[in-house]
Amino acid sequence: MTDPATEPTTAEMLPVADGSRVRTVVGALLRRHGGRTAAVVVLFLAAAALGVVMPACLGRIVDAVASDAGLSVVSGWVAAAAVGAVGAVAVTLWATRVLTGLVQDLLAELREDVFASAMRLPVSTVDDGERADLLSRVTGDVDAVAEAGGNVAPTLLSAGFAIGVSAVALAAVDPWLALAGLASAPCYVLGTRAFLRRSRVVFRTVRIREASRSQAVLDAVDGAETLAAFTGTDHALERVRECAAASIDAQIEGVRVANRLFRWINSGELLGLSAILATGFLLNLQGTITVGLVTTAALLFHRLFDPVGRLIFGLDDIQRATVGLARLVGVIDLAAASSAMPESPSPVGGAAGGVAAAPAIRVRDLTFRYPTTDRGIAEVTIDVPPRTTTALVGTSGSGKSTLARVVAGHHPPTSGRVLVDDTPYYLSQELHHFRGSIADNLRLGAPDASRDEMVSALRAVGAEWAVTALQDDPAADPTDSRESPVPLDEGRIQQLAVARAFLADPAIVILDEATADVGLHHRDAVEAAIAVLRTDRTALLIAHRLEQAATADRIAVFADGRIVQHGTHAELLASPGPYRESWLAHRPHPTQHTEPTREAETP
Repeated sequence: MTDPATEPTTAEMLPVADGSRVRTVVGALLRRHGGRTAAVVVLFLAAAALGVVMPACLGRIVDAVASDAGLSVVSGWVAAAAVGAVGAVAVTLWATRVLTGLVQDLLAELREDVFASAMRLPVSTVDDGERADLLSRVTGDVDAVAEAGGNVAPTLLSAGFAIGVSAVALAAVDPWLALAGLASAPCYVLGTRAFLRRSRVVFRTVRIREASRSQAVLDAVDGAETLAAFTGTDHALERVRECAAASIDAQIEGVRVANRLFRWINSGELLGLSAILATGFLLNLQGTITVGLVTTAALLFHRLFDPVGRLIFGLDDIQRATVGLARLVGVIDLAAASSAMPESPSPVGGAAGGVAAAPAIRVRDLTFRYPTTDRGIAEVTIDVPPRTTTALVGTSGSGKSTLARVVAGHHPPTSGRVLVDDTPYYLSQELHHFRGSIADNLRLGAPDASRDEMVSALRAVGAEWAVTALQDDPAADPTDSRESPVPLDEGRIQQLAVARAFLADPAIVILDEATADVGLHHRDAVEAAIAVLRTDRTALLIAHRLEQAATADRIAVFADGRIVQHGTHAELLASPGPYRESWLAHRPHPTQHTEPTREAETP
């Protein structure tokens, strides 16, 4: 197993804030709610003070019984102990309620800052296509911070104040007994230092490996059909297994670190209590202290067991929350730094000149590497002539979607050039139904579109169901702001996305596995809509099924970040290679399918 402590953390794409920066951000959030923060401190301090009433009263009861003080005296101390216990519980609950509300408000503000910051970052920064780093931060890290804030923070604050007040009370009972209790300190200090030194690295590694596991699962699920077509399923599943095993190994290491801490704490409790009882016995023999005060001291020290254990054991969750906070603050700081930097010219530019025969998309010696894994594409050269479709095929991770993202301008090339005649319209496999009506969704692509233009676009892509809904949609009238949302399944959502693209009327479209997340019963309708969108336009089609690729004018086959085959469907079938092998492997009678029926489109 790879030691998590030695695994480099530079694999994270997004930055991680240091401890001082995290404290600055948390302090700023607390200052926004200064009154509630002060109330929390006062309430927990009062609860801790009430908590020492019972040990003190029990010691008095022992002395009262030993001196035959009488039932009334004993009853008075019993009543005082009960009042102290009830008061401590009531004030603790009050303090916890105030703190929980404060934490939830602070977490909500932090979450809003992180999401707003992420939205300001370039696509190439927040999504490198290799690691679900941002996804891990806005899910796992937010959950870790929320759990620590909602469940752990009240416990730890209560424990911290209880330890402080109990230590002061123990010293007030007798300084020698307080010094005896310090026998536990070396075990606590050594165990805590070892835990902190190791756990921060381990828990950061856990977060990184969980992000890698999430991305591996997403790749395997999203590209299932492509992997099946190119016999890459076993490789993808093996990657999922490796990432899952690495994540589990890191979590097991975290449990080992915590178990070592438990042994140190139990040893400290044994040494401290034994030292107090032995010292109290000697002091009592000398007549300098009563049995009741020794009892009070022992109970005060025993009262420390639970809060000290909670405080140290809670470091596990605090470490996770601290790492999570550092990763969340890193996103905020990156957005602020990106906003302050001047924009650099994009390496993806329009093609100069107006030669009719020039390709609409021209890629020359293009190399792009993801910063987290160094994977990507290398020295890719390809032309897409005007008003033709070029399909990119290959297994998951072969580089086809990477090329599409670079051409779309999501990522700047590491080297080489991309020239396009016009701004590409990018349509991905992700399904997005935006808030509002059908008209609202369509106008995202063409804000000034009239009702007739929207109807024409919907009918062009075969979305007759939407035409009927649009006729009764008050939002289709620009002067009417009312909404009339229509229930949509995944097929209709993507069909609406194609209509939106059609309404925008781009010269170049990039279709990145646009039907991958559409169910089988909707696929034909969506593919027919895409065929209409491709008509008389330049299209770069990332195909997850070979039947889609066969409808293109040209096909480029990717493997390991490079184009290994390029030609028409017929040419590729006539030549030995991965395309022919995959096509024949998925056809029971391959000779009957060498010329598939073309979708309605202009060559």
